[in-house]
Amino acid sequence: MDNRNTILLPLSLLLLFSLFLSPASAFVDRGEVVSRTLPNGLEVLVREEPAQKVVELQVWVGVGSRDEPAGKEGIAHLFEHMLFKGTKTMGVGEIAGAVEAAGGDINAYTSMDHTVYHITIAREYAGTAMAILADAIQYSTFDAAELEREKLVVIEEIHRGKDNPSRVFSEELFKTAYKVHPYGRTVIGTPESVRSVTRQDMIDFHKAWYVPGNMKFLVVGGVSASEVFDKAAGLFVETGSPGARRKESVEPAQEELRSFSLVMDADPARITFAFPIGRLTDPQTPVLDLAAAILSGGRSARFPVLLRDKGLVLGAWASAYTPRDPGLFIVGAATTQDKVEIAARALIEQLARLQTEMVSEEELNLARDQIISDKIFSRETVQGQANEIGYLALTLGDTDFNDRYYSRLQSVDPEDIMDVAKKVFRPEKVTVGYLTREPGSQPGEDVTARIVKDILVPGESSDTRVKAPVYRSILPNGITLLVREDHRLPLVAVRAGVLGGVRYETGEDQGSYNLLAHLLTRGTVKRSAHEMAQKLDSMSASLGGFSGRNSVGVTGKFLSRDIREGLSLVREVLTDATLPQDEVDLFKSQVINAIKARKDDMTSFALDLFRRTLFQEHPYRYQVMGTEESVQNITREGLLSIYRSVVQPVGMVISVSGDITVARAYRLTEEYFGDLEGGAYDPGPLPVEVARDGIAAQRAFREDKAQTHVILGFPGPALDAADLDALEVLNAVLAGQGGRLFRELRDKKSLAYSVFSFVAPGVDPGYIAFGIAVDPAREAEAVEGFLEQIRLVRREAVSTEELQRAKRYLVGSHMIGLQTLQSRGDEVFFPALYGQDLDHALAFERRINSVTTQQVRDAAGKYLDPENYTLAVVEGGDREDPDAGDAVQ
Repeated sequence: MDNRNTILLPLSLLLLFSLFLSPASAFVDRGEVVSRTLPNGLEVLVREEPAQKVVELQVWVGVGSRDEPAGKEGIAHLFEHMLFKGTKTMGVGEIAGAVEAAGGDINAYTSMDHTVYHITIAREYAGTAMAILADAIQYSTFDAAELEREKLVVIEEIHRGKDNPSRVFSEELFKTAYKVHPYGRTVIGTPESVRSVTRQDMIDFHKAWYVPGNMKFLVVGGVSASEVFDKAAGLFVETGSPGARRKESVEPAQEELRSFSLVMDADPARITFAFPIGRLTDPQTPVLDLAAAILSGGRSARFPVLLRDKGLVLGAWASAYTPRDPGLFIVGAATTQDKVEIAARALIEQLARLQTEMVSEEELNLARDQIISDKIFSRETVQGQANEIGYLALTLGDTDFNDRYYSRLQSVDPEDIMDVAKKVFRPEKVTVGYLTREPGSQPGEDVTARIVKDILVPGESSDTRVKAPVYRSILPNGITLLVREDHRLPLVAVRAGVLGGVRYETGEDQGSYNLLAHLLTRGTVKRSAHEMAQKLDSMSASLGGFSGRNSVGVTGKFLSRDIREGLSLVREVLTDATLPQDEVDLFKSQVINAIKARKDDMTSFALDLFRRTLFQEHPYRYQVMGTEESVQNITREGLLSIYRSVVQPVGMVISVSGDITVARAYRLTEEYFGDLEGGAYDPGPLPVEVARDGIAAQRAFREDKAQTHVILGFPGPALDAADLDALEVLNAVLAGQGGRLFRELRDKKSLAYSVFSFVAPGVDPGYIAFGIAVDPAREAEAVEGFLEQIRLVRREAVSTEELQRAKRYLVGSHMIGLQTLQSRGDEVFFPALYGQDLDHALAFERRINSVTTQQVRDAAGKYLDPENYTLAVVEGGDREDPDAGDAVQ
């Protein structure tokens, strides 16, 4: 349900470099990892987590885009795709199907330095997952016909990337910063280079790089290390050739400013500055990580307080990218089109402050605590643990790196920060980039050079979980309290909320609840926004508002030692927020810019069009952020009226999960919330959607985009529908890498890189959607492809094998999703808020496993009608590569 995802201003678009960044502060405790090298040279690493019912299995291969031969750029990524396309014993689709049939997730990714294949699965199927990975890694067949189809899929992926301004911007940065080193290449390649790859190229690539001595196999979770070692020895038996040797590449020292300029029809404008730095093992790395944290690591960091909150930028970030070879210190910002030069100057001024002013001990300690607490939080999931172990084992061959990194981190003082800032932030070393709608919005290279030279200082200085019972109590004032104890980590997750969100909005005030959620922590009777941010940073805690289609409230995560203060802060923002006018104005501006930027996310743009077409009366037709006009018209008085009306004890639910006893959770909740008074909020009658016959279609045109995005869907069930479980099983039959849509539309017809379907129930009836992004010339084929699968699932019962695969996939995904404290709290929070039976909510596995073939077919007949559906199409027109979408016959 959408309320489980905190829906705030989507500044996640600011994380432009997520495809490239590996955490420089990644460290693990070697004492918890055991390893053994097999006779063929493959190192196997295991971390036993007996309390975990989930297992993460990963194969790390020491090959990435940096290792590709000229003219074959993208082969490492294409190879990653092909590894799941069949082996000597498993056909196309059977690998993903086998994993999903066991309730697991399988995926892979390619970076500049390495390629990773990973499966997350229930521990009883760990042996099956090991066998699947070993088979794929050693015995893939690289069928020639499948290769041709997959090349088309990857080419579609390339076109999709060209439609994403953030991806285009980050790729251009690396291309400009690395003139010689292969880090300047795109990981995915070009349509021409991908087309040139042959089956023999794939076989040669496999022989050269996929050899035991160039790989690491690791397992984290509820397993026995000795059993993993024994099974791995029996599965990974191929010795292979000695393999290729990675060619070392050195980027020449940069001696003058470099720049790039992009013009795209996109909002917001983007700015970046990047400086060469060392690799992960460089002694300066912990110092640079601390500098980045001081600039943008928390709500009270310099960028949020001095740039964002003053309206100079919509968001800003800093990060030390420290891979295997020398990396980059990157700062950047998103801003409005009229403030590009102002924002650029403001970013440089903050770097110059690090060169000329000593940071305070308090600021430095906050940054240090943040880096350490981030490591604690990352260990909640087996995936997070495995990622750290695999990265360090393959990149450094040393999982003891933690000791040295942590020791250096603790010893850094303010003089170290200033010293490194002077060495790194040098005018002649900078790479500058801009992306705007109009060329005139960008300062020229001469202006940029003057800004940098004038401000910067030149030269150097000297169960996926423990199944805890749920305690439920209703306080005398009507608040429902839910508590789940889990003492494995010193963390406590809290969520408190009431009914609200889009469901309570009108066309005139849509977006109000989203804006209110933003503002809850931006000033209270006791604290300003800055003081609240400082308080949270001092606790290494998080606290923020959430709002979706059906609810509104706050969610937080605290170290268990600070839970008293944490619950006090939750109460403070829930009842004493002041919604200052300057904050209202600032966030209205940011939300409006985010609404404009959303148009660049073609899938989201198409889904918005779909919902507006499907729902004619019900508020579910509105976008959570609202429209530019509605947000502009929202007033502080209107927000205060909503706030004072909906936040009432009757109907409020508070969930507390983690390192806290039931008795203490109840005592603290009663202490901080027991005095609340008020009755349940009554929004009045809500509009009822009337069913329509026939096909309702809407179309939009984006001539600047290369792909057409199609959403086809139907009215769906409410959360309390008796047949919701059957519909979810049906969707699992259709969706996923082992599902019918993926096999038929992607694997067989090569229509798209990705195809999806999902069920979106609500407190009121929701919807079911099918989506795909295709070559504009193949739009009709894609629509018919959906309808063909819908007719088939209505006409014929799904097979027993498909039914079992879908059930295992749903149960496994559910278990994987419950690894964090917040997710375990949410498992009971939202059902309680929506008036559902908690025993029913907690019996997900039993409910799914009880679904029958007939119930699935009944659900298909009830909800999926090929004669009555809603169709939303956002048509693209900018495709320079006319034959990239040709079908393979």
